[in-house]
Amino acid sequence: MKLNKKFNLLLITSAIFLIASACSKPNHEERTNKKGDNHIALISDINGIKDNSLNQSAWNGLKDYGTKNDLPEGNKGYNYFVPKDPKYYQTTINEALDKNFSTIIGVGYTLKSNIIKAAKNNPKKNFVVIDAHTPKLKNLTGVSFKNQEGAYLAGVAAAYTTKSQTVGLVLGQNSKEMASFKAGFIQGVRTTNHKHIKVVSQTVGNFSDANKAHDIAQEMYNKKADVIFQAAGKSGQGVFKAAQEINQARPVGQKVWVIGSDEDQSKLGDYLAKGGQPSNFTLTSVIKSADLAVEDIATQTASGKFPGGKTLKYGLKNKGISLVQGNLSYHTWIKVQKAKQKIIDGKIKVDTN
Repeated sequence: MKLNKKFNLLLITSAIFLIASACSKPNHEERTNKKGDNHIALISDINGIKDNSLNQSAWNGLKDYGTKNDLPEGNKGYNYFVPKDPKYYQTTINEALDKNFSTIIGVGYTLKSNIIKAAKNNPKKNFVVIDAHTPKLKNLTGVSFKNQEGAYLAGVAAAYTTKSQTVGLVLGQNSKEMASFKAGFIQGVRTTNHKHIKVVSQTVGNFSDANKAHDIAQEMYNKKADVIFQAAGKSGQGVFKAAQEINQARPVGQKVWVIGSDEDQSKLGDYLAKGGQPSNFTLTSVIKSADLAVEDIATQTASGKFPGGKTLKYGLKNKGISLVQGNLSYHTWIKVQKAKQKIIDGKIKVDTN
């Protein structure tokens, strides 16, 4: 009898141990699966992830997230895909879906319609569009930047820097997003007691034609513009080329300037002035923190809180938009900082069109 009692006690103890082990195991698997299932693909536009602009910023954010969370770069963790042509946007998105990525991030509003279509056809996957408002779908998130705020600060910087009283603006395409750049920049110039400054503006027509942007910028410089703000993606590299050609033939004190966009484009302004003196002509850069947005969304998704049905807005207040000091004079930098604070405090309302 005593033996049977001991045997029964042993069975009960073993059963409790097995139940406890079984209960604890799914929790571990759930965490592992949650982390392992958070595979993220980034779809750039045709300019790829080394465009010194929005694509590169977004990819840097995804890399930072992957590194911090021990995810491998590749199809088992996070990866990027570059369409060869806009007509292949949908095909490229489908390629990422076929490789079992659970979250697909499209960079730039040119991918918006394709990402929306994919989201509707794949309700169990998460989709994000960087730099665009999106409809309210549970598996779709938009990331919108207050471009007008950064462009306003660029206008202030240009107004306090120009000596010729003519500044230029080169945009990628005619669109609502680009209109906000134009509105903010012109307002920034006009509200600095420099109403006499002439602002010339032209659109490239796309974000990948650096040669056309070069010719546009060259003409603006020839017509006395000495500061050009470019918001043209990879096309904007043509503006830097035009400025470099002019500056290389001039003494360092007679340079023309470029204001960069999306990323800190200081390095694109390195050159040798007439006489061989090293210098730089990137006046400043308006930074659009796509890296911050991507990392934020990836982190939320990993914790089961994908912000579906929302368009997340990033501006000066939450550090989604910023402007670097670069080559701005101390006087101009102070003016920019004061304007920035007024925008954050709501004392300046920046136009969007």
